[in-house]
This record gives sequence, C-alpha cells and structure tokens, in this order.
Amino acid sequence: MDQVLLVEDDVPTREWLAEVLSAGGEPQLAHACGSVREALNWLRSGKPADIVLTDLGLPDGSGLDVIREAVRQPGREVLVLSIFGDETNVLAAIDAGAGGYLLKDGSLDSIREHLQCLRSGGSPLSPRIARTLIRRARAVPPTSSVAPTGEGPELLSEREREVLTGIGKGFSYAEVADALKITTNTVRTHVRRIYEKLSVNSRVEALYEYNRRMTEQGRPTIR
Repeated sequence: MDQVLLVEDDVPTREWLAEVLSAGGEPQLAHACGSVREALNWLRSGKPADIVLTDLGLPDGSGLDVIREAVRQPGREVLVLSIFGDETNVLAAIDAGAGGYLLKDGSLDSIREHLQCLRSGGSPLSPRIARTLIRRARAVPPTSSVAPTGEGPELLSEREREVLTGIGKGFSYAEVADALKITTNTVRTHVRRIYEKLSVNSRVEALYEYNRRMTEQGRPTIR
C-alpha cells in the first residue's frame, strides 16, 4: 500500500488531512510534519514515502526543497497543495519535479482520489493552474534558428512517444499499458527513460518540454 508523507505547517489543515489519510483506503498516511527540516529528515532516513503531499510556503524554507529531495528517488510522486496560484510558483514547483498542483481554495474532500490519480499516472491540477500552464505553453514561441525540416534524430522512440501521448492525455499507467498491450511496469520504465532524455521530473514538464523541442524543429507535437 502506498504511503504518504504530508508536509503542511497549518495545524488545522494538517490535522484534517492526516485524519482523512489515516482512515480506511489507499494511500495511507506514513507521517505528517510541518517544516522543511522534518520533511528532509524523513526522506533522507529511508522511511516510507511513495507520495509526498506538500505545501510550498513553510516556516523554515520552501517546499521546493522538499520536492527536489523527494524526486531523487525514482518512482516517488509529489503533489503540491498551496495557496499560491501564480505562474512563478506553479512553474517552479513543476520544474522541481511536482507531478500535480492543487490550490487550497478548492475542495479537499477528494484529496485521496487526487493522490490515487497521481500514483496511477495522472497529473491532478486545479482548473486555475491548468489555465496558467496553457497560457504559458501558448506564450512560448519557436526559438530555433534552424530551418524547419522535419528531419533529424528522433528525440524519443516510437513507443516512448506513445506512452507520453497517453499520460499526456491524462490516462493512468494501467490504461496506457492496456492500450499498448504492455505491462504497467514497462510503462513506468518508459516514463523513466522519457524523463531522463528530456531532463525533467514530471509528466506535465515532460509533455511541455517535448512539444517545445518539437516546435523548435518544426516537427509534429503531441496534442
């Protein structure tokens, strides 16, 4: 069963989330803390943390440090839960490796479902965050000085593109595996290789970076 490290400095919010995650169902709470120092100590100790649910504004530092430490372990997922919905914080969290971003002004009743979605290959995003990312993607112009030829070495293999297309559309690892007639573990292996090739740490960032590079080369993007 997946275990969650909860990092939240607001005591009422932390206690409520801890109660929800300690009830029956999956994933389950492994530990709850309220500071960067406590979170880093837990992560570096080797204690269980398949998913990290973290705030960004913490009393002794930034949740970005928690995210960067968390994603050093392959397969670990990070979901941000924050009051900050501005582009700077959102992009910084995704660049650091967050796989999803939720705002606290929304309902937290379905937090377990969001964590399950993240673990199965989805990228939970509050609507306002999704719009921020869309605006950002549309604002990035082609910057390559190379004439678009549609030629050149393939950035990803055909199978890797199929996997990225699937997870980019919000399908879970299991759904992608079923569609491609491969195992879920094979999907995870492809995702890891995609991250390595694109030098990214999350599905959202992978899709953005792949499409950015393809646009620069005048080649088809994933939509």
